[in-house]
Amino acid sequence: MKHFSNEFCQMQLYDQFVVLTLNENVDFTLDKASIIRDKLREHYKSKDFLMISHRKHTIHVAPDIYKQGQLSNMKGLAIVSSNDSERDQAIIEQQLYGKSFAFFNCLEEAKSWAEGYF
Repeated sequence: MKHFSNEFCQMQLYDQFVVLTLNENVDFTLDKASIIRDKLREHYKSKDFLMISHRKHTIHVAPDIYKQGQLSNMKGLAIVSSNDSERDQAIIEQQLYGKSFAFFNCLEEAKSWAEGYF
């Protein structure tokens, strides 16, 4: 596993999935998503992978992120949060994401989902 962090997020890059944790009160814009995409391209190249968005904090996700520039080898997205408002937000995001999408209350469940996916 490799680690990456910057001023707005941390990533744990595994062989078949990445765990992305955004910092508190982050406005997750297309510019920030581009930085993450570059790191994902560098790590996974053309290999298929899944993303687990570990939502420990309240964040705002710009809808443009789902409409523009998604990596074709990212085959699924899981959102992890115990917060009811994040679950409501995930339902909205699911409508914008055309691939496999899951919601979990704990990170270990999401990791199990990712490990069994391929």
